[in-house]
Amino acid sequence: MEVLERNKCIVTGNTDLKNVYTFKKFPVYCGCVDTSVGNDLFCDMSWDICESSGNIQLKYLIPLDILYSKNHNPGSVGKTWKEHHENFSNFIKESEYENVLEIGGSTGNLFDNFISEDKDFTWTVLEPSGVFKFEDPRVKSIQDFFEDHDFGDEKYDVIVHSHVLEHVYNPIEFVSKASELMDVGGVQYISIPNMRHWLEMGYTNTLFFEHTYYIDIDILEYILTKNNFVIDKIIAGNHSIFVKSVKVDNTTTSNAYFEKPKQIFGKYIEGLEEDILSINSKLSDDDNVFLFGAHIFSQTLLSLGIKSKVLSILDNDKKKQDKRLYGTDLIVKDPKVLYNYTEPKVIIRAGVYSEEIKAQLLSINPTTKFL
Repeated sequence: MEVLERNKCIVTGNTDLKNVYTFKKFPVYCGCVDTSVGNDLFCDMSWDICESSGNIQLKYLIPLDILYSKNHNPGSVGKTWKEHHENFSNFIKESEYENVLEIGGSTGNLFDNFISEDKDFTWTVLEPSGVFKFEDPRVKSIQDFFEDHDFGDEKYDVIVHSHVLEHVYNPIEFVSKASELMDVGGVQYISIPNMRHWLEMGYTNTLFFEHTYYIDIDILEYILTKNNFVIDKIIAGNHSIFVKSVKVDNTTTSNAYFEKPKQIFGKYIEGLEEDILSINSKLSDDDNVFLFGAHIFSQTLLSLGIKSKVLSILDNDKKKQDKRLYGTDLIVKDPKVLYNYTEPKVIIRAGVYSEEIKAQLLSINPTTKFL
C-alpha cells in the first residue's frame, strides 16, 4: 500500500510540521471483516503539529479507496446517534430549504427525520460508499466523493454535512467547493464532533486514520471565513457542535494560531498510557476479559498493549457480529454472551456512549465488572 504524505498544515499551508506521537503499525480500517488476518493492512499512525498554527494533524494518509472500501456505517446504531440526527434535523428545519445537498448521507438516517415534512423540496444524498434506495420521491442518492463529483451548473440553497468535515483530507478546498455550489445567502449546516471535549475525556475515536486533524469551533470558523461564510448560529454539546453558516460576498481572515490542540492532545496521550497501566494492573490470567466496541476504541487499547488474553469483542451491531475486528484475531460477539460468565470483566472506552453501554451490559449480567 502506497500512503499519501501530508507535508503542510491543513489550516495555513505552512510546512513547519513536527512529530508529537506515533502509534506503530496501526490497522488502517476500523471495522469488521470476514477475511483472514494476513490480508490486513497496517500503517504508522503518526501525529504532527504545525508549529506556526498550533494544530495537530496526521502525517500519513490512507488512500480513500482503501480507507472507505468497506462501509462500516458509523452513526447508525444507538440512542446517542438517534438523538443527534433528530436534534440536527430540528436545527436545519429552523430555516427554509428547497434544494438540499447532503454530503456523506450514509444510510439516510438524517433524511428520515424529514419524511414527515409536508412540503415540496429536493434532497440529494452524495455518499461514496454506495447508492441507497429511498421511497420518498423528494430524495435521490448518488455514489461519489464530494471532491470528485461534477455538479455541472447545479446550485443549492442548503448544503448539509454531519460528521464529514473531520474526514476530508483538505477541508479548505472542501468548503471552497461547497461555496461554489451556493449563491450569496445560501446556508451550510455543519455538525462536527466536539473534539476538544472528546480529547479531554480520552475518547479514542477522536483522532485516527479517518479523523485526520483536530478541529474545534475556532478552527472551523477560520476555515469558513476563508471561504466567504459567516457563522450565524452555534449549538455546542458534549457529543457534537452544530453550526449554521451563511455565504456572504466577502470575508477577512486574521492570523491563525490555535493554542489548545497541542495542550489537549498531550494530555490525551498521557491519559491513554496511564489507563493501560491501570487496566493491566487489575487483570489476571484467570479473568474472563472482553473488550466492548468493534471499532477504533478496541484497536487503540490493543495497540497500546493489554496484557491479558481477550476472549472476544462485544458489539451491538448485528452486521459486525461473528466477524473479525480488522487488525486483530478477535471475533465480534453479541453482548448477550456475557450471560454465560460469572463476573466477566469488560474493558470499555466508548466515549460518550459508555454509560449507555454499561446499563445495557448490567441488564444482561449484573455481575459484570467494568475497566
